[in-house]
Amino acid sequence: MIRDQILEAIERASTIIVVGHMRPDGDCLGSAFALREYCIKHGKKADVGSPTPAPESYSFIRNISAFNRFTQKRYDLFIAVDCGAKDRIGRLEGYFNAARETVCIDHHQNHGGFAKYNYVVPGASSTCELVYDILDPTGEIDANIANYLFMGLSTDTGHFMHSNTTPKVLYTAYKLAKYGADVYRLSTLLYRSRTREKTELIAEAIRSMRFYENGKVAFITMTREMLDRCHIDANETEGIIDYAIAVKGVEIGISICEEKPNEFKVSFRSRGRRVDAIASVFGGGGHIFAAGCRVSGVKEDVVDKIMKAVRDTSEQ
Repeated sequence: MIRDQILEAIERASTIIVVGHMRPDGDCLGSAFALREYCIKHGKKADVGSPTPAPESYSFIRNISAFNRFTQKRYDLFIAVDCGAKDRIGRLEGYFNAARETVCIDHHQNHGGFAKYNYVVPGASSTCELVYDILDPTGEIDANIANYLFMGLSTDTGHFMHSNTTPKVLYTAYKLAKYGADVYRLSTLLYRSRTREKTELIAEAIRSMRFYENGKVAFITMTREMLDRCHIDANETEGIIDYAIAVKGVEIGISICEEKPNEFKVSFRSRGRRVDAIASVFGGGGHIFAAGCRVSGVKEDVVDKIMKAVRDTSEQ
């Protein structure tokens, strides 16, 4: 069984690196730190990181100072978490290639299965749900691991408001709370501790919102000027797209964020229509109702390209 094979690979290794995707989110960070914690409990030398820094909004995470502090030139085991494709590990691919064994744990659609051991369940709510499934039978989920996993379970389900909130998700959340996850503290840190800078960006983003297709598509734009004016990094824009999909009558919410001049990160959210197909037009992907991609060009052209893809895929 693949879950047993992953645990056995951890036992065989002396040095382990756990790597998440570029611009890590709560699920990525939660699953990575939970696995690192488990490995350390088993006497392993375990490091954690991603190709890019952790967002400031996750600075509260226990042991966050260890993120991207790699102590080995090579590792016995490389574990990729929340990475839908190998290119998501970016500049850390050298560690992957040098590792004796490799593991990938992920829940994205159309996963390529790039590791030796691939535990991929596209229907799962989050990678943290899958890490829970791996670790729960060991009886070694303590309060620290539970906190990490609850964080990812919560953020990838929109605090249990997205359509991927299944009975299994709620039962997993219950079990994590039983294991010691501090639900009140985590919810406060994740959802009620927004900086003034991000609040100002949200205000500008909402003012930028435009509606298309008779109000069925809501479009949020975040330019470099907006980010600079609010003194906020592009990595700190997670969750702003929810303001688009929350509007009554909107079926697809779209946000574009200008990470570099004329280079936009695009996020899609949907109430029922597949948006992974739209993202795939631009080489992106993700989940059926939550996906993303990158599009280059001046803002007006990027909006036009995306809306054309929205219309074209609606006819398929």
